[in-house]
Amino acid sequence: MSKESVLKVEETRKLQHNQALPAYGVIAIGVALLVSNLFGFQLIEVLWPGFVLAPGLMLLWPAYKATPERPSRVGFLAVPGAMLLTVSILLFVMNLTNHFEAWAYSWPLVIASVAWGLMYIRRYEPDHRVHHNGYNFMRLMVLLAMGLAVFFELIIFGSFNPLLPLGVIAFGVYLLIKERRASKQ
Repeated sequence: MSKESVLKVEETRKLQHNQALPAYGVIAIGVALLVSNLFGFQLIEVLWPGFVLAPGLMLLWPAYKATPERPSRVGFLAVPGAMLLTVSILLFVMNLTNHFEAWAYSWPLVIASVAWGLMYIRRYEPDHRVHHNGYNFMRLMVLLAMGLAVFFELIIFGSFNPLLPLGVIAFGVYLLIKERRASKQ
């Protein structure tokens, strides 16, 4: 098979996949409506954080479409896009748990998303210093969020959720494993 025919087959496959995307979207909407109807809840009560998610994804799109050969002139929009994406995920979780008081200690995660956005823009340059600094900054912000969560949940709110200490333990184990892997290299 010639290189030209391989490219035509590949291009046909991509076109068929892109043409099927609306069908997948319609099926997903149908499934969401069915689940909503079966379990008796309003979709808007659960999915309203999507109104924050959609603009975040649109702002991430230029950086997503960028390649090393063709960088995007508006790739910097990935930073506010990452922030909106983080806020929408936090809103979704807080909405499901009905615990909006968590904003008291969740804000460092939004700040950490700035580093993630900058790292995403430079994802084709793995040796760029933004990756090293970004990981360290994100780790610091996650630790700050966890410390604030413990402080606010135990001292200020007076509640004790067993998932909180498990999350702290899991993050500590993750840090130990990561440090051991780094020291072996």
